Amino acid sequence: MKAILKTINNKKGNISVIMCVALIALLAITAYAVDIGQVYIEKQRLSNGIDAAALAAALELPADRNAAYAVAEEYLIENNVDPSEVEIIIAEDNRSIELIANRNVNHLFARVVGINASQVDATNKVIIAPLRAAKGGIRPFAVEDFSYEYGDQVVLKEGAGDGYHGNYGAVALGGSGTSTLRYNVINGYGGIVRIGDIINTEPGNMASINTTIKNVVEADPSSFEDFERGSPRIWVIPLVDSLIVSGREGVLVTGFGEFYVENVKNNAGKTEITGRFVRFVGNGEVDVTLEDKGAYGAKLVK
Repeated sequence: MKAILKTINNKKGNISVIMCVALIALLAITAYAVDIGQVYIEKQRLSNGIDAAALAAALELPADRNAAYAVAEEYLIENNVDPSEVEIIIAEDNRSIELIANRNVNHLFARVVGINASQVDATNKVIIAPLRAAKGGIRPFAVEDFSYEYGDQVVLKEGAGDGYHGNYGAVALGGSGTSTLRYNVINGYGGIVRIGDIINTEPGNMASINTTIKNVVEADPSSFEDFERGSPRIWVIPLVDSLIVSGREGVLVTGFGEFYVENVKNNAGKTEITGRFVRFVGNGEVDVTLEDKGAYGAKLVK
């Protein structure tokens, strides 16, 4: 009987040892999982932070390289990324920005086995390229496609006596009529216009919306030399193959231009709008194979 009890006690002791070893192993695995989880979270935070910074900075390109650097650093800080953790690389042609980030993540439990920290990294690259399709904010005017340079003055809407068979540069986006035109002047057409689309011209001089246009544009007292992003004077408009059409007729979209609206005036009771060509990153789909017209979109490529 004593031998049986001794055997049972020995088995209980062995089980206790096994349970202790198993518990230690379980705690070690749990601790390791906590540290690995923290590494994953920090990597995601780092990646999200540099993505936000690169996309925001790209909006300043290609016009202002220094502003792109400044915006990148600003957005890194706002997203809890230390700029010292990130290398910012802007291409020589100012058409892309790349961020390379490294961060040390301190461990809580792996220290007991001599692993104090792990390094996580994240990289991305944002390119700017010509718009293949413009999305939202498109103004209801068109300019005939031609070779122009930054700062060239362009007539966005003809004045009295300058139209062709009733067309003065207005186009119908999302519908025709004065009310639709007025809405699109104030808010921009909210749909998508693509290269290759056929859009209708909007005949008539639309003198009744002269005040509306002036109010929208003159809300910003800036000039071509000092305007800021978000200015109501910045318009994206379709470039078309021709505006020499009779009445309401379809014209082919061949590209997009960004313009700073410089002047809105009443010419013999008719509205005349002039602007200057600018290089500007807007909203839409891009295509690196297209000819550069100055209207760009941004795309995260890695």
